[in-house]
Amino acid sequence: MAQGSPVRRHYLVSQLKRLRAQAKLSQEQVANELGWDTSKLYRIENGRFVRLTTEAVAALCRLYGASDELREELVEIAKAARKQKPWWFQHEDVAGNAFYSLENEATKIQQYAMGVIPGLLQHPDYIEALMSRGFLADAEERQKRVAARIERCKSILDRAASPRIWAILDESALRCLVGGPKVMRTQFQHLMELDKRPNIDIQVLLLSKGMAQTCGYTLLHLGEVDRVGYLDVPPSGHFFEGLDELANHERRFEYMQAASLPLDETQNFIRALTEELEEAR
Repeated sequence: MAQGSPVRRHYLVSQLKRLRAQAKLSQEQVANELGWDTSKLYRIENGRFVRLTTEAVAALCRLYGASDELREELVEIAKAARKQKPWWFQHEDVAGNAFYSLENEATKIQQYAMGVIPGLLQHPDYIEALMSRGFLADAEERQKRVAARIERCKSILDRAASPRIWAILDESALRCLVGGPKVMRTQFQHLMELDKRPNIDIQVLLLSKGMAQTCGYTLLHLGEVDRVGYLDVPPSGHFFEGLDELANHERRFEYMQAASLPLDETQNFIRALTEELEEAR
C-alpha cells in the first residue's frame, strides 16, 4: 500500500496515539516536554496536520520509547504524507469539521440518509441547488462551499482505491424536490450511474415501512479494526466511538438493509421516479 495513502496516514496517527497511551502521558505533558502548543498535538492526533515534519514524528517516538524499527516506519509515512495534501486543505475555511479527514481515510462507508441525498452521492447540479436555498446569503461563500463539496466527491469516488460504500436512502430524500424537477432528474440519473459501480450499493427505504430514524448517520470503517460513527445533527454533527453505540447503529443499519428495496428494485424505483418527473414536464 502506498506510503502516502489515507490508510497509512491513519495508521501513523493511530500508532502515535497508541504510543502516547502506552507511555501514560497526557497531551499536555507531551506538549510541555517538547515545547509545543497543546493544539499542535491535538491536530496531529486528529489527522488535521498539513506540515507534520519527520523531526516531529521522530521526537514523539523517542519520547514515547518506540522501537527504532517503528520510529523509522512512522517517519517514512510522515515524509510521504507531506507530499500529498488531502483535498480539504485547499478548502479549509469552508470544509467543516474532522469528518472529512476521517471519511477520506475510510475503507468502507455505511450511510443512512433522510431528507437529502448524502453528500458523496450528490450531483454538482444538486449541490448548487442546495447551496442556493437561502441559508447562505453571500454568493462567494456559496461558491466556495459548492467547490469544496464537488472536490470532496471527486477525491473519494474517482480515486484508484475508492472505499466500499453502502447507502440507504430514506424515500424522503428522493421525494424532496431540491432545485426542482430538472435537477432531480439529473440527480436520479446520477444515482443510477453510481449504483453501477462495483464498490457502491444503494437501497431505498420506503416511507411505507415506517422505519425512518431520528436523523441520518454514517459508519466509517478505518482499515480492518477501527470504526467511528457520525450523527448528522446540527450544528456540526456528533461523533461516537463507543463499542456499544457503534454496535447499536450497525444493527439498525442491518435492519434497514433487510427492510429496504433490494438493489435491482431500487434501480427500478429511482427510474420510475425519473419517469414521473418527465411526465410532469
